[in-house]
Amino acid sequence: MQRNRGIIYLARLAVSACTAVWIATNVVSSAPVPRQPADSHAWKTYTNVRFHYSICYPDDLFVPQGESANSDGQRFVAKDGGEFIVFGNYNALNESPKKTFADTAASLAGPSGKGTYKVLKPNWFVVSGQNGPIIFYAKTLHSHDTFKSFELTYDGSAAAVYEPLIRRIAACFADLTH
Repeated sequence: MQRNRGIIYLARLAVSACTAVWIATNVVSSAPVPRQPADSHAWKTYTNVRFHYSICYPDDLFVPQGESANSDGQRFVAKDGGEFIVFGNYNALNESPKKTFADTAASLAGPSGKGTYKVLKPNWFVVSGQNGPIIFYAKTLHSHDTFKSFELTYDGSAAAVYEPLIRRIAACFADLTH
């Protein structure tokens, strides 16, 4: 009987110690945790039924401008001048992803800008860089006879706002035909 009381006492002591540790841990962990800038936005998804793709975007930053007249995509505008466009197009001229990649890089960089990051894979490519004060990032998916693209452009002074968003936007950009 005396031994059982000792065991019960030790068990209660252990439970009390565990409870104290749990409370201390939860009090510490309930303090506000710094969030990554991309996580602090309200995200929505735009889905294009004509070209079968979807993409997420920070709804509190970009205002959708309405789907284009031919339903190939949509333009989104931020109050600070940032712009995000997403679109699809048929590969009517049977251009290679390599040619489309080069054309996209040249178009976004302009005559005096430069591409600073370029990746070309068989079914997609990414290009980013700077054209004067404007920073650009573009990703294109190639499947069957279509290209599905998004382009994000913003003033370099706003890089702290936009750079954390790029990874999430690029990761959620999806070809829905697979």
